[in-house]
Amino acid sequence: MTDFHRQIADLEDEIDALTDVVERCRKSMIVARGALVAGGLTVGAVLLGLVRPDPIVLIVGIATTLAGIGFYGSSKGTLDETSGRIRALDAQRAEIIDEMDLRTAPLQ
Repeated sequence: MTDFHRQIADLEDEIDALTDVVERCRKSMIVARGALVAGGLTVGAVLLGLVRPDPIVLIVGIATTLAGIGFYGSSKGTLDETSGRIRALDAQRAEIIDEMDLRTAPLQ
């Protein structure tokens, strides 16, 4: 019986750790979107003539946009992979609970 409890506790610890990873990925995706928007606005402002056409500003805008795209994609991939792992661990935990052959206590 304690083996089941230990397995469930281990699975829940791993799920908690992966949940923290998911939360960091979501925050990273927000930062990446911000970089993408800031870079896009910078490039757009240079191209529309709203700011002085400086090559450094244009390069920084393009680099920020590309970095935002890459960072967002990386975070999204990690988020999807980690979410799938959490679902698999939840299913494994449910199987262990089903194997425990628990009985319902009568209400008094």
